[in-house]
Amino acid sequence: MLIFDKLYGYIWGSAFRDVSNTYIIRDETTVIIDPGCYKSFTNLFGLMRNDGIEIQDVDLIINTHLHKDHCESNPMFMRKGALLTFHELEKDFTAYNYKADLKLESFNTGSLDIEIIHTPGHTPGSIAIHLPDYETIICGDLIFENGLPGRTDIYGGNKKDMIRSIEKIKGYEPKYIMPGHGRIVEGRKGISSLFDKALHILSRY
Repeated sequence: MLIFDKLYGYIWGSAFRDVSNTYIIRDETTVIIDPGCYKSFTNLFGLMRNDGIEIQDVDLIINTHLHKDHCESNPMFMRKGALLTFHELEKDFTAYNYKADLKLESFNTGSLDIEIIHTPGHTPGSIAIHLPDYETIICGDLIFENGLPGRTDIYGGNKKDMIRSIEKIKGYEPKYIMPGHGRIVEGRKGISSLFDKALHILSRY
């Protein structure tokens, strides 16, 4: 589904609750963010085709982190020539033996600036992606539509890091938050309140 000019989002409902949302930037360099699980790939492929995007059109895969629900379908794009990148700290905290083709850093897709922000807490190498042209943060499993923070009680998770990461992203004052699961959230005031709720939860429990 086209969200903004050049930005597409594939947001899964309850049928794929355990699969990450996928975002695609279609520009001179076409980027897919978190291709998701194998079980949702056929659906993703169909929705992409409906939007005129073929697998071989994708130049670069970015994983916000290397959990199965975000990265299992990477090979479906890699075998068609897409390069892969993720934060180097993920390598020691994942079940996957992926090798990054490129260093993860901020770049330009042709007409859009992509800022990579390190947001550890859910995993050591978790990242968020800032799209300043759209006042948007694609945040992986940092925070969700109900203000719940990502889990920190799993391998590599760290509550203090999560608090710092949420405070960092709150400082960007985004107009849109596009999470790894659940619906997109719009509105600076409401998003700021969600960040405050997540910080309260993390500090209390």
